[in-house]
Amino acid sequence: MRYLLCSIVAAASLACAHAGAPSVGSAPSGSVAPTQAGRATPLPRFPAHYRSVPFLDARHAGGAQKIPGRLQNEYYDQLDVAFDAQAKGAEEGACYHDTDDRNSGSGPGALNGTGSYEKEFRMHESPDISYVKLHNANVAIDDSPYDFVRPDSNALYLGWIAPGEWVRYTIDVTEDGWYSITTLYTSKFGGHIALDVNGVDATGPLEIPTTFVKADTVEWRQAHHWNRITGLGRFHLPKGKQLLTLHFLDQPVFNFDYMDFVKSAAP
Repeated sequence: MRYLLCSIVAAASLACAHAGAPSVGSAPSGSVAPTQAGRATPLPRFPAHYRSVPFLDARHAGGAQKIPGRLQNEYYDQLDVAFDAQAKGAEEGACYHDTDDRNSGSGPGALNGTGSYEKEFRMHESPDISYVKLHNANVAIDDSPYDFVRPDSNALYLGWIAPGEWVRYTIDVTEDGWYSITTLYTSKFGGHIALDVNGVDATGPLEIPTTFVKADTVEWRQAHHWNRITGLGRFHLPKGKQLLTLHFLDQPVFNFDYMDFVKSAAP
Protein backbone atom coordinates (compact mmCIF):
# COMPACT_ATOMS: atom_id res chain seq x y z
CA MET A 1 0.00 0.00 0.00
CA ARG A 2 1.18 3.47 -0.77
CA TYR A 3 1.66 5.70 2.23
CA LEU A 4 0.29 9.20 1.79
CA LEU A 5 1.59 12.16 3.75
CA CYS A 6 -0.01 12.47 7.15
CA SER A 7 -1.05 15.99 6.22
CA ILE A 8 -4.09 14.51 4.49
CA VAL A 9 -5.44 13.22 7.78
CA ALA A 10 -7.07 16.44 8.92
CA ALA A 11 -8.85 16.80 5.62
CA ALA A 12 -9.96 13.19 5.69
CA SER A 13 -12.33 13.51 8.61
CA LEU A 14 -16.01 13.71 7.70
CA ALA A 15 -17.87 15.30 10.61
CA CYS A 16 -20.59 12.73 11.11
CA ALA A 17 -20.33 11.41 14.67
CA HIS A 18 -23.76 10.06 15.63
CA ALA A 19 -25.03 11.80 18.74
CA GLY A 20 -28.66 10.67 18.84
CA ALA A 21 -29.49 12.22 15.48
CA PRO A 22 -28.01 11.82 12.01
CA SER A 23 -25.57 14.40 10.76
CA VAL A 24 -26.21 16.30 7.57
CA GLY A 25 -24.14 15.60 4.46
CA SER A 26 -23.65 17.60 1.27
CA ALA A 27 -26.27 19.15 -0.99
CA PRO A 28 -29.15 16.85 -2.04
CA SER A 29 -28.93 15.12 -5.38
CA GLY A 30 -32.63 14.49 -5.80
CA SER A 31 -32.45 10.87 -4.59
CA VAL A 32 -34.36 9.99 -1.46
CA ALA A 33 -33.89 7.71 1.53
CA PRO A 34 -37.16 6.86 3.30
CA THR A 35 -37.31 6.79 7.08
CA GLN A 36 -38.75 3.90 9.08
CA ALA A 37 -42.22 5.39 8.60
CA GLY A 38 -41.75 5.44 4.83
CA ARG A 39 -41.33 9.20 4.54
CA ALA A 40 -38.71 10.31 2.03
CA THR A 41 -35.84 12.55 3.09
CA PRO A 42 -33.25 14.12 0.74
CA LEU A 43 -30.21 11.91 0.20
CA PRO A 44 -26.95 13.73 -0.56
CA ARG A 45 -24.37 12.54 -3.03
CA PHE A 46 -21.26 10.69 -1.87
CA PRO A 47 -19.27 13.32 0.08
CA ALA A 48 -16.71 14.87 -2.27
CA HIS A 49 -14.27 15.59 0.59
CA TYR A 50 -14.24 12.03 1.96
CA ARG A 51 -10.68 10.70 1.60
CA SER A 52 -10.89 7.26 3.22
CA VAL A 53 -10.83 4.23 0.95
CA PRO A 54 -12.22 0.68 1.04
CA PHE A 55 -10.23 -1.82 3.10
CA LEU A 56 -7.44 -3.66 1.29
CA ASP A 57 -4.90 -6.25 2.37
CA ALA A 58 -3.07 -9.30 0.98
CA ARG A 59 -6.17 -11.51 1.30
CA HIS A 60 -8.90 -9.01 0.51
CA ALA A 61 -8.66 -7.41 -2.92
CA GLY A 62 -10.36 -4.24 -1.77
CA GLY A 63 -12.85 -2.10 -3.62
CA ALA A 64 -16.24 -1.02 -2.39
CA GLN A 65 -18.34 -3.83 -0.94
CA LYS A 66 -21.29 -4.54 -3.24
CA ILE A 67 -24.97 -4.35 -2.39
CA PRO A 68 -27.12 -6.40 -2.73
CA GLY A 69 -24.83 -8.87 -1.04
CA ARG A 70 -22.79 -9.39 2.12
CA LEU A 71 -21.01 -6.56 3.88
CA GLN A 72 -18.25 -7.82 6.18
CA ASN A 73 -18.31 -5.55 9.23
CA GLU A 74 -14.56 -5.84 9.86
CA TYR A 75 -13.82 -4.42 6.38
CA TYR A 76 -14.58 -0.83 7.37
CA ASP A 77 -12.80 1.91 5.40
CA GLN A 78 -9.20 2.95 6.02
CA LEU A 79 -6.84 5.82 5.34
CA ASP A 80 -3.83 5.21 3.13
CA VAL A 81 -1.32 5.88 5.90
CA ALA A 82 1.45 3.96 7.64
CA PHE A 83 0.79 1.56 10.52
CA ASP A 84 2.31 3.94 13.06
CA ALA A 85 -0.13 6.66 11.97
CA GLN A 86 -3.00 4.18 12.36
CA ALA A 87 -1.75 3.29 15.84
CA LYS A 88 -1.73 7.00 16.76
CA GLY A 89 -5.40 7.31 15.82
CA ALA A 90 -5.14 8.93 12.38
CA GLU A 91 -8.37 7.23 11.28
CA GLU A 92 -10.43 8.16 14.36
CA GLY A 93 -13.35 10.35 13.29
CA ALA A 94 -12.73 9.59 9.62
CA CYS A 95 -13.19 5.84 9.21
CA TYR A 96 -14.58 5.03 12.63
CA HIS A 97 -15.25 6.26 16.13
CA ASP A 98 -14.06 4.07 19.00
CA THR A 99 -14.32 4.85 22.71
CA ASP A 100 -10.68 3.97 23.39
CA ASP A 101 -7.41 3.94 21.44
CA ARG A 102 -6.52 0.24 21.51
CA ASN A 103 -7.67 -2.94 19.80
CA SER A 104 -8.86 -5.28 22.55
CA GLY A 105 -8.84 -8.33 20.28
CA SER A 106 -5.97 -8.22 17.78
CA GLY A 107 -2.25 -7.88 18.38
CA PRO A 108 0.34 -7.83 21.19
CA GLY A 109 -1.14 -7.44 24.65
CA ALA A 110 -4.69 -8.02 23.40
CA LEU A 111 -6.89 -11.09 23.88
CA ASN A 112 -5.72 -12.95 20.78
CA GLY A 113 -2.07 -11.91 20.70
CA THR A 114 -0.12 -12.61 17.51
CA GLY A 115 0.88 -15.53 15.31
CA SER A 116 -1.80 -15.75 12.63
CA TYR A 117 -3.74 -13.60 10.17
CA GLU A 118 -6.84 -13.75 12.37
CA LYS A 119 -4.97 -12.88 15.57
CA GLU A 120 -3.26 -9.85 14.02
CA PHE A 121 -6.08 -8.55 11.82
CA ARG A 122 -6.05 -4.73 11.79
CA MET A 123 -4.17 -4.77 15.09
CA HIS A 124 -2.90 -1.19 14.67
CA GLU A 125 -6.44 0.25 14.60
CA SER A 126 -8.78 0.98 17.52
CA PRO A 127 -11.96 -0.86 16.49
CA ASP A 128 -11.87 -4.13 18.41
CA ILE A 129 -11.72 -7.24 16.26
CA SER A 130 -11.72 -10.93 17.10
CA TYR A 131 -12.49 -14.20 15.36
CA VAL A 132 -14.78 -17.19 15.89
CA LYS A 133 -13.19 -19.98 17.94
CA LEU A 134 -14.64 -23.47 17.57
CA HIS A 135 -13.60 -26.74 19.22
CA ASN A 136 -11.70 -25.09 22.06
CA ALA A 137 -10.03 -27.75 24.21
CA ASN A 138 -10.98 -26.45 27.65
CA VAL A 139 -14.35 -24.74 27.41
CA ALA A 140 -16.62 -24.10 24.43
CA ILE A 141 -16.41 -20.49 23.25
CA ASP A 142 -18.34 -19.84 20.04
CA ASP A 143 -19.88 -23.33 19.66
CA SER A 144 -21.54 -23.81 23.03
CA PRO A 145 -24.98 -25.46 23.28
CA TYR A 146 -26.40 -22.00 23.95
CA ASP A 147 -25.78 -20.72 20.42
CA PHE A 148 -28.88 -20.02 18.37
CA VAL A 149 -26.93 -20.63 15.15
CA ARG A 150 -23.42 -21.94 14.48
CA PRO A 151 -20.95 -19.34 13.16
CA ASP A 152 -18.17 -20.15 10.70
CA SER A 153 -14.80 -21.11 12.18
CA ASN A 154 -12.23 -18.28 12.19
CA ALA A 155 -14.77 -15.75 10.92
CA LEU A 156 -13.64 -12.22 11.82
CA TYR A 157 -16.01 -9.87 13.60
CA LEU A 158 -16.27 -6.49 15.31
CA GLY A 159 -16.43 -6.91 19.09
CA TRP A 160 -16.26 -5.08 22.42
CA ILE A 161 -18.74 -2.62 20.91
CA ALA A 162 -19.75 0.32 23.10
CA PRO A 163 -22.66 2.77 22.76
CA GLY A 164 -21.90 5.67 20.43
CA GLU A 165 -19.28 3.85 18.35
CA TRP A 166 -19.55 3.73 14.56
CA VAL A 167 -17.74 2.48 11.46
CA ARG A 168 -17.89 3.60 7.81
CA TYR A 169 -18.00 1.69 4.55
CA THR A 170 -17.73 2.79 0.94
CA ILE A 171 -20.34 0.66 -0.82
CA ASP A 172 -21.33 0.06 -4.43
CA VAL A 173 -25.09 -0.32 -4.76
CA THR A 174 -25.58 -2.21 -8.01
CA GLU A 175 -29.40 -2.22 -7.87
CA ASP A 176 -31.57 0.71 -6.87
CA GLY A 177 -34.33 -0.41 -4.54
CA TRP A 178 -35.64 -1.31 -1.12
CA TYR A 179 -33.55 -3.42 1.23
CA SER A 180 -33.61 -5.19 4.55
CA ILE A 181 -30.75 -6.72 6.54
CA THR A 182 -29.84 -10.20 7.69
CA THR A 183 -27.09 -10.09 10.30
CA LEU A 184 -25.04 -12.57 12.35
CA TYR A 185 -24.37 -11.18 15.82
CA THR A 186 -24.27 -11.63 19.59
CA SER A 187 -25.77 -9.18 22.07
CA LYS A 188 -25.78 -9.72 25.82
CA PHE A 189 -28.26 -6.91 26.51
CA GLY A 190 -30.00 -6.33 23.18
CA GLY A 191 -30.05 -2.80 21.85
CA HIS A 192 -30.27 -0.76 18.68
CA ILE A 193 -28.20 0.01 15.60
CA ALA A 194 -28.82 2.54 12.83
CA LEU A 195 -27.52 3.15 9.31
CA ASP A 196 -26.98 6.45 7.58
CA VAL A 197 -26.16 6.97 3.92
CA ASN A 198 -23.99 9.93 2.90
CA GLY A 199 -24.70 11.49 6.30
CA VAL A 200 -28.49 11.10 6.24
CA ASP A 201 -30.36 8.67 8.49
CA ALA A 202 -31.67 5.80 6.37
CA THR A 203 -33.24 3.45 8.92
CA GLY A 204 -33.93 5.00 12.28
CA PRO A 205 -33.11 2.79 15.29
CA LEU A 206 -33.23 -0.93 14.46
CA GLU A 207 -33.82 -3.28 17.38
CA ILE A 208 -31.34 -6.10 17.97
CA PRO A 209 -32.74 -8.83 20.26
CA THR A 210 -30.70 -10.02 23.20
CA THR A 211 -28.91 -13.36 22.98
CA PHE A 212 -28.67 -13.70 26.77
CA VAL A 213 -29.34 -17.26 27.98
CA LYS A 214 -29.92 -17.58 31.71
CA ALA A 215 -29.00 -21.27 31.70
CA ASP A 216 -25.41 -20.49 30.67
CA THR A 217 -23.51 -19.98 33.92
CA VAL A 218 -20.25 -19.01 32.18
CA GLU A 219 -20.65 -15.24 32.46
CA TRP A 220 -18.19 -14.12 29.75
CA ARG A 221 -19.87 -16.49 27.26
CA GLN A 222 -23.01 -14.35 27.29
CA ALA A 223 -21.08 -12.35 24.68
CA HIS A 224 -20.72 -15.45 22.47
CA HIS A 225 -24.26 -16.74 21.90
CA TRP A 226 -24.49 -16.32 18.13
CA ASN A 227 -27.80 -15.57 16.45
CA ARG A 228 -29.00 -14.57 12.99
CA ILE A 229 -31.80 -12.05 12.52
CA THR A 230 -33.52 -11.58 9.15
CA GLY A 231 -35.75 -8.88 7.71
CA LEU A 232 -34.22 -6.12 9.83
CA GLY A 233 -35.49 -2.73 8.72
CA ARG A 234 -36.76 -1.63 5.33
CA PHE A 235 -35.02 1.23 3.59
CA HIS A 236 -34.19 2.53 0.13
CA LEU A 237 -30.73 2.66 -1.43
CA PRO A 238 -30.04 4.40 -4.75
CA LYS A 239 -27.72 2.85 -7.29
CA GLY A 240 -24.08 3.89 -7.25
CA LYS A 241 -21.25 4.70 -4.85
CA GLN A 242 -22.51 5.53 -1.34
CA LEU A 243 -21.00 6.11 2.09
CA LEU A 244 -22.64 3.87 4.68
CA THR A 245 -22.17 4.44 8.42
CA LEU A 246 -23.13 1.78 10.95
CA HIS A 247 -23.98 3.26 14.36
CA PHE A 248 -24.20 1.33 17.63
CA LEU A 249 -26.63 3.36 19.67
CA ASP A 250 -27.36 2.33 23.21
CA GLN A 251 -25.96 -0.92 24.66
CA PRO A 252 -22.52 -2.54 25.11
CA VAL A 253 -21.41 -6.16 24.55
CA PHE A 254 -22.22 -6.50 20.85
CA ASN A 255 -20.33 -8.70 18.40
CA PHE A 256 -21.10 -8.19 14.69
CA ASP A 257 -19.92 -10.54 11.93
CA TYR A 258 -21.69 -9.44 8.75
CA MET A 259 -24.75 -7.76 7.27
CA ASP A 260 -26.49 -9.25 4.23
CA PHE A 261 -28.35 -6.56 2.28
CA VAL A 262 -31.38 -8.29 0.76
CA LYS A 263 -33.81 -6.80 -1.76
CA SER A 264 -37.19 -6.12 -0.16
CA ALA A 265 -40.65 -5.19 -1.37
CA ALA A 266 -41.52 -1.50 -1.36
CA PRO A 267 -43.81 -0.38 1.50
